[in-house]
Amino acid sequence: MELTHFDKQQEHSLRQRLTQLQRNDAVLSYAQLQGLLFALACSPETIRPAEWFDLIWLNDEPQFDNEQDARSFYRQVVALSEHIAEMARQRRFLPFSARYCERWQQELSQWCEGLLLGHQYLEDLWLIAIDDLNDHSVCENVDTTLCLAATFADIIDAQQLSFEQGMELTDEHLPEAYDLFQQVLATYASVASVWAQGVWDVDTEQLFLALEPVARDELCFCGSGEIFSKCCLH
Repeated sequence: MELTHFDKQQEHSLRQRLTQLQRNDAVLSYAQLQGLLFALACSPETIRPAEWFDLIWLNDEPQFDNEQDARSFYRQVVALSEHIAEMARQRRFLPFSARYCERWQQELSQWCEGLLLGHQYLEDLWLIAIDDLNDHSVCENVDTTLCLAATFADIIDAQQLSFEQGMELTDEHLPEAYDLFQQVLATYASVASVWAQGVWDVDTEQLFLALEPVARDELCFCGSGEIFSKCCLH
């Protein structure tokens, strides 16, 4: 996969740094980090790195040898997050091949763990966005995204659960599930842009300024379809 804003050398360097930190169980794996950053890239509202950066630590923030090392690591992670956000805009969601391959199941599992971690962190925002959109198809696809992520995060557990429920999730079903996963990820990644186009929340200061030029018998600017005197005026 061609990397934009994040070349192979940067990827190799970050992988090495994460491997070193993982020796103390201090940080997410590279694949987990990729999944987490994808979830953040799809957030209904933009989340700044300073807000989510602590999510990558599994325990207390590790101590770096010096401030320069810490800043370098931070820049590498932010560069990766920008790269993943750009890939999502290009509708390239998973950092794997288009067809399912058992060879990288472990990394896919970790990627899904990161996605679920990120979604859990953003859960309140997602609930608001889904409620505002009020679109059954979108809601269903987002739910399917999370269900499939949970499945790939722990294939053995998912297969056992399906067996107990009278179904059968065999290795033969995984390629089909992977194809579906890529399809619903497209909806998952589009929610933020669709939600941003709607009028769901109006800043109070902007609302106050906007009220002055609207006549009482004109349609309210908020888009409700009601005249101003029967809407935001009261």
